[in-house]
Amino acid sequence: MEGPGVAIGRIGGGGLLSLGIACWLARKTPTAPASVGVGWAYLAYNVVTCVTLAWAGVALEGGSLPALGASVLHGVLGAAVLGALFGRGRASLGA
Repeated sequence: MEGPGVAIGRIGGGGLLSLGIACWLARKTPTAPASVGVGWAYLAYNVVTCVTLAWAGVALEGGSLPALGASVLHGVLGAAVLGALFGRGRASLGA
């Protein structure tokens, strides 16, 4: 990676770090609106990353297996977050 790619990677890493900190602090109040917003943000990130890596993995001629593997991982994480977001609503209705 050269030039702008390094800067873009570092900015993306900073965004992930800040999202991780927000998730860590929101774990104490999982039903607060801010916590739910963090969950939706994490879901959006995983969906976009899953699609982008899948597209890149198909477009790459060699070495596409790591990109496709990471795409599957982000798809699973996205599905888990989606299940947690919708499961939380059901849990509060049943209680």
